[in-house]
Amino acid sequence: MVMTALPVNDWTVPGRFSLEMHACPENVYLARNLVDQAVASWGLAELRDLGRLILTELATNATRQYPGALINVWVARPAHPVIEVGVWDPDSATMPRIVDPEEADESGRGLFLIRELTNGRLGWQPSPHRGKVVWARFGP
Repeated sequence: MVMTALPVNDWTVPGRFSLEMHACPENVYLARNLVDQAVASWGLAELRDLGRLILTELATNATRQYPGALINVWVARPAHPVIEVGVWDPDSATMPRIVDPEEADESGRGLFLIRELTNGRLGWQPSPHRGKVVWARFGP
């Protein structure tokens, strides 16, 4: 077998970075690292903190709901400079719901805050094969 190197000039930055991981709190940092790599590759460092916050929240929700299960997290660039982050989990029967938090609530604010931070560009749907996808888009 002969292997040839791809000339550097022919290489393009991927439009999507994804990672399959076990849903456990110790792995959530991997989602933040994925955002770091993606925005650096795309030259969109100004969206780093927002991307980290949103994907961390989505990944944390999955780790709380499905501990130990395999989940998939991703960062995509559907249109420059818009970024999409999302999480796939194995449960197609339970869809998220946004709860308007009361001042005294100690949890349940995550999706509400994401909806506010993304100007409503947050959604979810069953995955074609199994499970569900929860995603958010942000950027100018």
